[in-house]
Amino acid sequence: MPTLEYLLTPSLEELAQTHVLFLARHALDSSPERRAKYGYHVVYHAIMLETLRGLGFRVTPASEHEVLFGPLDFDFLYAIHSHAIFDGHELLAPAIAAYRGVPCLGASASSRAVSEDKVLAKQLAASLGLDVAKHRIMQPGEVSNDKFSLPGSWIVKPRGGIASDAIVKVENEADWRDALTTISDPRHGGREFIAEEFVPGLNLTVPIVEGFPPGSLAVFEERGRPGDNVLTNEAKRGLNSSYKSAPYDGPGAEEVSEATARMVAEMSPFDYARFDFRYDPDTRRTVFIEVNIACNMAPASAVYRSAALHGIKYEELVGHVLTHSLRRQRKRQR
Repeated sequence: MPTLEYLLTPSLEELAQTHVLFLARHALDSSPERRAKYGYHVVYHAIMLETLRGLGFRVTPASEHEVLFGPLDFDFLYAIHSHAIFDGHELLAPAIAAYRGVPCLGASASSRAVSEDKVLAKQLAASLGLDVAKHRIMQPGEVSNDKFSLPGSWIVKPRGGIASDAIVKVENEADWRDALTTISDPRHGGREFIAEEFVPGLNLTVPIVEGFPPGSLAVFEERGRPGDNVLTNEAKRGLNSSYKSAPYDGPGAEEVSEATARMVAEMSPFDYARFDFRYDPDTRRTVFIEVNIACNMAPASAVYRSAALHGIKYEELVGHVLTHSLRRQRKRQR
């Protein structure tokens, strides 16, 4: 079990020699106006910046990827979801960091590609014998066909989306017209979407923090909107009250933990991540949905709350993740 004996803390030398670039969309502005527009993500980024500084690191915040192309005056890149709309945004930071020889939070760009691309993630899971939802890529040409539809219930979402952004539940031809309108919205920058078979049941997520014993963090159930239990972007941003989460050890918990262990063995190292599943209690079907590397680690997140069950403080978890990442990469460089 993860106790204080497993926690890594930065040494005085590491604190003195490590200038952290904190790259996050809201790193420079946590104003009430921004919180009202974007929700809890603004609070999360502010808390993370304060925590990194509280650990004793020199930290420079930035909100745009352009900073990665400027003078190299930092020693560690702590990049979390920027909510950028261009394809490959999660790959850009680790790829540039690798090119410039700077340790970066999370996995390499190649592994991050699996995390960002929901189709690749499902292909990896299927190759390991895991059940995945039936799915298909929504090609641009199909978007212009207002008569397009598929039988049954589907979830339509960006192929590389995060935080349940632009998710549409589709069950009939009218819903398909709404979904196609969403896909063609210029705000999505021409990104590809996928249509994914709707799987009824529970949302189960498995937090993984490397450096802790395998399987030591609790599985969490995430509860979505009434009726279909779908997790929405608005709820995750705290703009409505439909999102709830709690530790879960009921039917399906063992299955998702075993499935996660298979994925971890293929994708490690990544410092920390969350693996998401749907579990249908009626059919006992366990379906892999996606993996999120460098995911939400706010105080209200499943990642932290799972660690907190073992008495780990928030700043301790952040310090562990950063120190683990820094040391494994510096060791590889030597």
